[in-house]
Amino acid sequence: MILNLRTIFFTAFMLFLCSAFAQEQGQDTLKTDIFSKLQRNQPNQGEILISQDIRVNELIVNHIEQNKRKGGIPGYSIRIYSNLGNTARVESQSTKARFYELFPEIPIYREYDSPYFKVYVGDFRTKIDALADFKRIKRHFPSAFIVPYKINYPVLEE
Repeated sequence: MILNLRTIFFTAFMLFLCSAFAQEQGQDTLKTDIFSKLQRNQPNQGEILISQDIRVNELIVNHIEQNKRKGGIPGYSIRIYSNLGNTARVESQSTKARFYELFPEIPIYREYDSPYFKVYVGDFRTKIDALADFKRIKRHFPSAFIVPYKINYPVLEE
């Protein structure tokens, strides 16, 4: 019974750990999975050797691919513009350009949700994370507010 619980715990932990690497795009997933990354020799670090059934690796790869197809994770963004009408498209483009001049480090997303043109900024995992940037943005865009939004996967450092 304990062996089965350990196996289940280990598998669940590895799936969780590997989901963090799901945002890597444009590379062969089998070559960039967590196990391959762990086994790479890094200067001034120890060596890791993983011996496991190939089916575990296939499960991990399938999990990563499913996360890629979802196209994002639940989070929060700040909506700085939303309007409809004849001038909404041009206004949304100018709002996006103005925001980029003020905050080039924050990602910007412009979308058309019929009949509205909307501009969202930031990829925040929690509402608290969004509040810090929201206070700065609100000074320049008084109509801004925080909304639940499907955000991009965070960038991982290698």
